[in-house]
Amino acid sequence: MNTTEEKEKTLQEETAAPEETETNAPEEATTRKLPRWAKILIGVLAVVVVLVCAGVLYVNGKLDLLRYDDGSVSEVGTIDASEDQDLDVTGLVHNDGEMEMPEGSPFADEDVLNILLIGTDERTEAVNDADAFTHLNQLDGTEDTTEFSDDARADALVLVSLNIKDHTIRLVSIERATGVPILLDGYEGQYDWITHTFRYGGAKLTMDTVEDCFNVQVDHYVRVNFNSFVQIVDAVGGVDIEITELEAKALNWEVPSNSMLIVDKVEPGLNHFDGYTALQYARLRKIDSDWKRIERQRTVIEAVLDQVKDASVVELDNLLNTVLPLVQTNFTKSEITALLVQLPAFLGAEVEQLSMPLQGTYGVRTGMDNRLMYDPDWAVNIKALQDFLYNDKTAEEVIAATPETASAESARKETEEPEADSAWSQKESDPADEYIRRNLHTVDLAYPLSDADFGSSDYRLFMAGLGGSRDTDVQKTLVEYLAAQGVRVVTVPDGVAAGMLLDDYLQTGDTASLNRYLATLPAEQREESRTMWQELYASYPGMLHAAGLGTDKTSSTVAYAVNLLLEGNYNTPDEEIRDAVTAMGGSNTRNTVYWFRKAMEESPEAMEEYLGDNYATARRLYEGLQGELTDGEELLADDLQRVLEAYPEQQILAFVEGDQALQTDGSLAARMQQLLEENEEKVCSIGVTYGKWKNNATFEPDAESDAWDAEGLSSWLGEYVTPGKDLMLALDGEDCPFADGDSLLKDADADVTEVAQKLLILNPDNKIAAATAESAEEEVW
Repeated sequence: MNTTEEKEKTLQEETAAPEETETNAPEEATTRKLPRWAKILIGVLAVVVVLVCAGVLYVNGKLDLLRYDDGSVSEVGTIDASEDQDLDVTGLVHNDGEMEMPEGSPFADEDVLNILLIGTDERTEAVNDADAFTHLNQLDGTEDTTEFSDDARADALVLVSLNIKDHTIRLVSIERATGVPILLDGYEGQYDWITHTFRYGGAKLTMDTVEDCFNVQVDHYVRVNFNSFVQIVDAVGGVDIEITELEAKALNWEVPSNSMLIVDKVEPGLNHFDGYTALQYARLRKIDSDWKRIERQRTVIEAVLDQVKDASVVELDNLLNTVLPLVQTNFTKSEITALLVQLPAFLGAEVEQLSMPLQGTYGVRTGMDNRLMYDPDWAVNIKALQDFLYNDKTAEEVIAATPETASAESARKETEEPEADSAWSQKESDPADEYIRRNLHTVDLAYPLSDADFGSSDYRLFMAGLGGSRDTDVQKTLVEYLAAQGVRVVTVPDGVAAGMLLDDYLQTGDTASLNRYLATLPAEQREESRTMWQELYASYPGMLHAAGLGTDKTSSTVAYAVNLLLEGNYNTPDEEIRDAVTAMGGSNTRNTVYWFRKAMEESPEAMEEYLGDNYATARRLYEGLQGELTDGEELLADDLQRVLEAYPEQQILAFVEGDQALQTDGSLAARMQQLLEENEEKVCSIGVTYGKWKNNATFEPDAESDAWDAEGLSSWLGEYVTPGKDLMLALDGEDCPFADGDSLLKDADADVTEVAQKLLILNPDNKIAAATAESAEEEVW
């Protein structure tokens, strides 16, 4: 009998009913015994059932933490007409026709899952106060601290593309000012920023818009806000991010910033950020551009992914418990379950990044509420995006393969010729246009200039003209930028003694000296100037020097300056002047002036021996008191030459009145250029003119008295400017075209590149207030 027959016979015998016995005893209950292998099988099945049930309960428990929302809204929202009216479109071609949209169904791949990450701007007190970090312990993932509002603004859009087959991750940032059609009834032919679609129609409309415009399938969305962003970064233990010196200064509020205060100071280089600091880093844009901001957002996302790539099972479990309640999504439970199965394969995956639209593939158009927005060539960007997401192309390969202009690409397809006669291609081949696009920049004087804004700073002496309604803005902007380049000596046109008082404040922080300096200024300028110099001292304590040019307005100012000379002098005065020196040191300014004059007039040799190197300064103060100096460019030139000699190794920034900063015949700047040429050094003249750019690309000057020609400015620059904005133009770049054609100057025979090297064109209405931490509260991501 074989083994199988034996197993079957045994099974039959063991399971057969027992025979009845002929007895009157009551029947006993019978028990069927299972073989050992059957018991083991049942036990294994029971364990599997328990594990499956536990797994289902576990997954369902996790999924119950999610905030599900299909992304639709019950009513259409609105965008305030004043919102987002600050887009820099310098150098872009304005398009007025109908936007050409792609045709056909969105491209899709069963192995690629596209998730739209939407960042919105709701925040509770925990991340809304100027000193928000005092409330961070209130962030606990509850409804109260992670509320999602229907009235929120979307400000960040990142398409997260997961390739299920290759286990790769691609992040595509979509520039928030990208112009798109509003895909709602009643809005036909209307355009607005792509992020504004969230306010109009919620996450669903934003998903539909991305899908329709970029022609790629968007499968789901995930929404986070300020509060959830902070908590997610904290949940992974913070992130390591490399930052630049300017980013560090902005986060530390050493320069004005649109971020809020942070807890601990950061340094240039590698930093470990908690969630709140990472949020402020991701919001930075005023120091450079919105394009840099979206790069920072991707940097934080990639840093979060880096933090979880080596996480243990327990750590991932804790992370899911924290993160899932912090997001809103239209993922269903079954879809999330399927995704969680794939999740481990993505841990540690390399992340590719790209920004849309690609540089050079968009112009500008005007949409809702006369709001400016980028006008992409959709065909070019769609091809690039599909190559990036579906054809295994890197960002570098996509960019290298993308034509610089949409019209040029279209022409090549139609005619097989290398160039097309289009506005963009013409501009690419126009040297003057290329120069203007490189060297004309929209600037916001509330924030530091960049190297690209200013251009070359290889000069010994910088001279800028004052006398306009925004002098404080001009001074602060130039001092901040040039100080960062190593320029640490500043002159002011308020008198030699006034300059000494300002210098004492910048060196010591003595507010008495600052107050005495401010008293020399017109009353309406004092508070603005106070704030400016205090901010500069806070950024560069003891590192800046000041010097004054010209005659002082009052003898009391000279008296205070004399006191400074005496305070810094430790020599013993000769008996001949001892009483005079003692009297000079008193608090009575009249006595100080009287005894100073007397000693300088009657005992010049003794005063020279006593004051040493400071005697030349004392002599200059004395001559001013005596009325021996004639106020004018000759005196200013002598004073400025004295400053150059006092700081022979330093670059100097000199503020002077009006057109004295321009190198015209006989001007102060021309005199200084002639002086410096002997040592092969140069003056950088910074012209400042005021006026408003009109919608018809013409410039309306605020005053007719300065040297700049409105028609020339309109002719050269009009098509490149954004009305209402401030501009900076570098005139000292290579192959500057402004010597030909219409002149920028009223003196048509003058070569503008020799008269000035930089030009600030300022709108008088853009006068800025002192930046505070509180003013950053209204900024979005």
